[in-house]
Amino acid sequence: MCLQSSLHRAATSLCYSPPVTPVTSPAPRSVFPSRPRLSLTLGAFLVGVFFLCALFAPLFTDWFGYDPYEQVAPRTITPPTPPGRDNLLGTDGLGRDVLSRLIHGARISLEVGIVAEVIALILGTALGAFAGYAGGRTDAFLMRCTDLVFAFPGPLLALAIIAAVPEPESAPILRHLPHPSVGIVFLVLGCLGWAPIARLVRAEFLRLRELEFAQAAQALGASGARLVLRHLLPGALRPLIVVGTLGVGGNILMEAWLSFLGVGARPPLPSWGTMVTEGQSYFLARPWVCIAPGLAIVLVVLGFNLLGDGISDRLGPRRGGAII
Repeated sequence: MCLQSSLHRAATSLCYSPPVTPVTSPAPRSVFPSRPRLSLTLGAFLVGVFFLCALFAPLFTDWFGYDPYEQVAPRTITPPTPPGRDNLLGTDGLGRDVLSRLIHGARISLEVGIVAEVIALILGTALGAFAGYAGGRTDAFLMRCTDLVFAFPGPLLALAIIAAVPEPESAPILRHLPHPSVGIVFLVLGCLGWAPIARLVRAEFLRLRELEFAQAAQALGASGARLVLRHLLPGALRPLIVVGTLGVGGNILMEAWLSFLGVGARPPLPSWGTMVTEGQSYFLARPWVCIAPGLAIVLVVLGFNLLGDGISDRLGPRRGGAII
């Protein structure tokens, strides 16, 4: 029996082999960038080109040799003339270079988009922070005012207000601006765009003031202003950056729409919306007159939307659809 058990153990040891751990190859890396990185890169590229055109518009037009307000088409040819070596995007109905006006129009769009969004951010952040920190009746009153703004269609309300000022050049404050017709556009858009920002900031303040760091600051005797500026407001900057980026694109689109209707930037200012209006009568025969500014509007708004989407993915994960 002892001999048989010894032989059995020896045979078992010869046949036994330890389990082999399978070698797993690392997951192949994708050649294409991820969606957040692609959105951020493409959006930053489009917005960067837009900013360069707006900031260095006089330099670019000096290189091309054309003034956006002067007729450059040959007098022997009835404008608009087609794209060519002298005019890369052709000329409009008055013989002005479309490319030069397109580049200078980026300045108007940038001015309206940024200034209007800065006004909306200042008003919305101040009212939202006050409502979220004070609470009670103050919060209820400010939120009912916000609901009142939401009750009116924003584009139609902006159209009605701007149309009520037929001569912005004679208005007390607007007449001191370089372009009064552009000034009333960004003032109206900024004063109407604070409501969603105020609601967002209020929601963030209601969430942040219940966290331990805010309660600890209150227990240590921090004043209300210090608690808001040093502790609560920095926590609300992430969604504000995203909303501000998206708001600039929305303001540019709104300015183009108002100029298309004839109540935005007044001629001869090279607004993209005005250029689309001037070229719509040539759309079938000479489509480059309105396709170029229309495509510029699409690309710039798309760039800001992609940039805002990429920034929101980079700043933090989402919980319940809200950026944290």
